Amino acid sequence: MKTNKFIYIFVAIVLSQLNMAAQVYNSSDLYFKEAKNDIANKNFTKAAKMSWRGLKISPNDLDLKTLLGKANLELGRYDTARYVLKQVYLKNRKNIDILKYLVNIEQATNRYSDAICFVNELLEITPYARDWWMRKITIYKEMGNFEEAERALQRLYQLYPNDTEIKEQFNYIRLDDASEAFKEKNYDNANEIYKTIIDENPSNKEAYLGIIRNELLKGNPDAALQYTNRSLLEMPNDRELIEKKIGLLEELGRHAQAISYIKEKVDKNAFKDIHSRTLPYLLQQSAGFNEYNDAYEVNKKLVELNGNSESQDYVIKNSLGKGYDIDAEYFIKKAIKKNPNNKKLLIQEMELYKPIKDKERFEKKVLENHEKFPNDTDITFQYNKIMYDRAKVHVTNKQYDLALPIFTELASSPDFIKESEQQIFGIFLALERYDEATDQIDKLIGLDSENPDHLLRKSTLYQKMELFDDALNITRDLEQKYPLSLKYPSVYISQVEAYATFLMKEQRYRKVLPVLEDGLTRENNNKRLLDMAINASSAIPDYPKGINYSLSALSFYPKNKNFKLKLTDLYTQNKEFDKALTILDTLKKTYVYDRKIKNAEAEILFFRARNQEERGLVDEALTNYDSAYALNPKDEGSLMRMINLHINQKPYDESLEFINKKIKKSPNDNFLKYKKGVVFEMQQKFDSAYYYQKFRKIDNPYEQIEWNTTLETIKAENLKNEIAVSYLNATSDSVAYNTSLASINYSRIDGKNTYGADMNYAARRSGVGVQVGVNLARIFNETLYGDAGILLGSKFFPKFKLYANAYKGLKKGYEAQVGISYDRLQNDQNYFTLKLGVARTWEDIWVNARLSLMNTSPTFFERDPDSGEILTEPGPTDPDGNATIQNKTYSESLFYTNFMLQARINVNARKDYFSIIASGGSAPFDQQLEFQSNTFLNFTNVMIGAGYKYNMTPRTAILVDGTWINFQSNQNTIFNDNDNTIEVFNAVYTNQYNLSFTLITHF
Repeated sequence: MKTNKFIYIFVAIVLSQLNMAAQVYNSSDLYFKEAKNDIANKNFTKAAKMSWRGLKISPNDLDLKTLLGKANLELGRYDTARYVLKQVYLKNRKNIDILKYLVNIEQATNRYSDAICFVNELLEITPYARDWWMRKITIYKEMGNFEEAERALQRLYQLYPNDTEIKEQFNYIRLDDASEAFKEKNYDNANEIYKTIIDENPSNKEAYLGIIRNELLKGNPDAALQYTNRSLLEMPNDRELIEKKIGLLEELGRHAQAISYIKEKVDKNAFKDIHSRTLPYLLQQSAGFNEYNDAYEVNKKLVELNGNSESQDYVIKNSLGKGYDIDAEYFIKKAIKKNPNNKKLLIQEMELYKPIKDKERFEKKVLENHEKFPNDTDITFQYNKIMYDRAKVHVTNKQYDLALPIFTELASSPDFIKESEQQIFGIFLALERYDEATDQIDKLIGLDSENPDHLLRKSTLYQKMELFDDALNITRDLEQKYPLSLKYPSVYISQVEAYATFLMKEQRYRKVLPVLEDGLTRENNNKRLLDMAINASSAIPDYPKGINYSLSALSFYPKNKNFKLKLTDLYTQNKEFDKALTILDTLKKTYVYDRKIKNAEAEILFFRARNQEERGLVDEALTNYDSAYALNPKDEGSLMRMINLHINQKPYDESLEFINKKIKKSPNDNFLKYKKGVVFEMQQKFDSAYYYQKFRKIDNPYEQIEWNTTLETIKAENLKNEIAVSYLNATSDSVAYNTSLASINYSRIDGKNTYGADMNYAARRSGVGVQVGVNLARIFNETLYGDAGILLGSKFFPKFKLYANAYKGLKKGYEAQVGISYDRLQNDQNYFTLKLGVARTWEDIWVNARLSLMNTSPTFFERDPDSGEILTEPGPTDPDGNATIQNKTYSESLFYTNFMLQARINVNARKDYFSIIASGGSAPFDQQLEFQSNTFLNFTNVMIGAGYKYNMTPRTAILVDGTWINFQSNQNTIFNDNDNTIEVFNAVYTNQYNLSFTLITHF
């Protein structure tokens, strides 16, 4: 059964793979639908394939790219996912899903700065997204930047003051602040923090205990008791608080109240020891008092006996004053039953339930009494106080629509007008209703023109409106008006920080520097301003200024690692590498194992090496690249530049040995293996080149397709044989001229030698010409190679042609060329040619310039009187050696020149190229038409041409070339004058058009 089960599983897998392979569509929409379903089913491998196939049909489909990025993200291929998703992001920066994916990628790959940038963009779109604020805090903590994490947490708490988790984290920070204040014996400040925590979280026991402790240290046991009572309203069964209250009552001599509290409020079953030990002790302490001699007890009995009104007033007043809440509630309610509309009793009942004791019942009584006595000043005040507090709670909860009407109504009450108008301003500010906020602050200033706080609020409003200059002007005036106040300089600095942050975000670096300088004149040790000044100077860039700011920062914070690292970066950018390394040496002593320090040192060495490389200091650059890579093996840039520099500047054998040493240390490094293949390719060892270059890893699927084509091309280069067949047609627009040339060329590579054979065939009305020859090309070393050959021809071609060329590789991609050739025409005229050239190669561009110098021996020709063609045998000359016109002969000039410039530009990975060519001089450059009878005549010509080579496969290519030649030549006119034959030569301009096709294949 188990075997059958495995068979079924195997069949299912095979069928699923066949199904996947069979899913071929003609529409990218169908691939999108398939990939989307695969994502939903968590089949991410298949989803990646489907989306990739869809992109082959629609390469710019953002939805397919999104699915491809999502699939690669889920598969852990972060580099590929980042590459694809950033393409979508650049097209649609507000796509929330893309931003989420990018945050996940950057956090997973520890690229925290990029992750923070994407989180900030998400928060710009959804500024109140709680989860993204929490994510931002988490990333800052992973970075180790706890200062920014705390600042983000404070901002998040402002957004969600009622969130339990956020409140708990924020209160934890505030408790630490209160502890610091207590250590400095600043009890009042500590209490303010504790009270704030209690107002927001009435069940925070640590805050209550902190206030109780502080009040006792201040010598205020009554106040300590009040907060103990308040804490017990929230936590009635907390032992520590119960014991605290009992101890305070005993300390205050209120034994009877402590006894009553234990009997009535303390659970006997839960706190047996308090009832069995503490209660008897308190009873013994109070045994000396005679309850019948206590006036309070006497009046209680009188009220119970006969309802004496004086005794009733006494008992109620004393019970309220001494905190005998049970007695007070009992006697007040008893009195109200008899007189339910007694204002005094109702107010006393209201006071019984003060907020510290029972806020809910207190407010209920106030509302009831306000309804009964709407004109009573005290009750109205309490009513307004309750409404004011409720509106503040609405503001805290961001329920501005509920708070605004309450404050608007309270603004008519003299006791609350200022506070309400201020709250209304705060609401307008929070709602970003800046026009109304401006009117409101002007109203506040009108109510109290001497109050500087209103001007400060106006300054804050302008800051919110991003009118920073106006805000700073107001705060600056307040500074001058109140020079002894420390508040306004502090606010001014905070506004400068906000202004500078705004300008930095807008990348207005030159504008931000004067603002930062203004802030630093007031607080020259402000860490944040110094940090922004350094960053802005670096961004301009003004490295000397940034260095000065960094040195200033370090004078105040000499051990600050961040400032030291920034100074090293600025020194590096300013090419002061030794100074940068000196600073890092001091940091390494403190942070021995800090990876960031090592990475920073590696970066400096990298930049120093690059600078040395640009200056031509090859050995020094290689040493520094090697050191940088040793410090930070993850920095592939140093390794790449080091290997590339070695290959470009050192002999190939030496480079190969160098790479092999690196491979021994890192045998799995695919980049090193790939570069080893590059060296083999330069050495013409194509088998090895193909093997090693296959190790190159490319994440982008489109680039991988192109690279596969390149590999096949390298593989084809190893083929030994090549044959090229070409056809050329030449026409002229000014003479009846049309001719063709057919050629076949064969070559074979044998090690460093290449052997070749050529045959050219030309036909005209006057006959047929054939030219055959052999040639040899040889590679002497890595930078020197040459070729030579001999050609034999008939009719239109030279009788024979000898030529030899040499090529020498130089530094920086240059190559020098020199060549000589000898031609002997059918009429035995000799031509000697010297060719001098230089070529330069960039990554995909090859440019060549060449000068040809040609010398001929003096030869005389005779034209056929009927056809006008030059005869192969020279005619007679006069005694001075000149041709006689009567015999229709003339002499050629002795020296010709031609200058040629050509370029080839690779257009894709297949190495298809586009070529252009231009030449000019007194002899034609066009070597393809050397069979013409007028090829080496004395005329001036200009040639322009272009061509394209298309590699149909790695083995076979087709080449198309076209040229246009415009030349001036002498045409003869023969006529008879008085029985004398006279030949007149005239300058004629001719346009010649050449078009050739060549098919090249390897086998």
